[in-house]
Amino acid sequence: MNHEKKEIVYLKADEQSLLFFQALANKNRLDIIRLLKKNEASITELSQALGLSTALITKHIQFLEEAGIVKSYTNPGKRGLKKLCYLALNEAQIIFNNDYQEITRSFEEVEIPISAYSDYDIAAPCGLATEDKVFGNIDNPRYFSAVNRYSVSLLWFSSGYITYPIPLMDVDLERTEEIEISLEICSEHPGFNSSWKSDIQFQMNGVNLGMWTSPADFGDRKGRYTPAWWTLGTEYGLLKTLLINEEGTFMDGTQIGATPLSKILENRKDKDQLTFTISTYPKDGHYGGINLFGRHFGDYNQPIIFRFYYRRANPQRSIQSSSITE
Repeated sequence: MNHEKKEIVYLKADEQSLLFFQALANKNRLDIIRLLKKNEASITELSQALGLSTALITKHIQFLEEAGIVKSYTNPGKRGLKKLCYLALNEAQIIFNNDYQEITRSFEEVEIPISAYSDYDIAAPCGLATEDKVFGNIDNPRYFSAVNRYSVSLLWFSSGYITYPIPLMDVDLERTEEIEISLEICSEHPGFNSSWKSDIQFQMNGVNLGMWTSPADFGDRKGRYTPAWWTLGTEYGLLKTLLINEEGTFMDGTQIGATPLSKILENRKDKDQLTFTISTYPKDGHYGGINLFGRHFGDYNQPIIFRFYYRRANPQRSIQSSSITE
């Protein structure tokens, strides 16, 4: 199972990080981390593996959760809900430099709800859903134009494109050296299909960033945030991260495009915004389709997140965040 996980967490050697260090100062908790490196596990499974009571394991998990090392979620079990635990990060680095905050690379974050697109051209099968119900009629593309679609938390289509405007009011584009885009996405197939691949293209300002092939339309289990009423197939996607810089575009660290960021930014038509387009066009009637997840659906409770990383930090300015509210 894929989880939202921090690759690296940075810790200063001060009292604010004391809880993290205390969490590691216990052999049983280190043993729990060792087991969770391999696979997620329930309280009972950890108890059996370590020969400790479930009550003691529960206390250790609570300590690790408070420190941000472990996260958990619940899944239906044979006798009610079962708590499953997993590691919340891959790496931790300790910073001894007292001026670390002043040299940290700053960024501006912009959140875009999946309902905030400005243009689209899509084909059925397609549809929209809110946290509470299906929005409009399934397989009718005209509902994508509804002005009251602000509450949409899941959208899907089999072919076409959808474009999002990215406002730049709080972004210093002149100092931006990298743009990071985070979104939950997967293929689309009627119901779901665990082997249905989809070639998905990404563009910014009309410039092709590259293509990623989604491995499946995932419906084999309930999404962590997918509402209980949803029974139409697709349950969750994969959290993918695009990074655009002068070397090109990278998807989770793998290069998928070579156009430099400076060329992409030069191509914008509106000085106050960028555009981001996601598209899919099936080949030979086989590959295609997109499911795009927002808050309250899938495995990651988030909209599309854009981060603009700056060349040098400004000690006088803390990291800011702006968003378009759903």
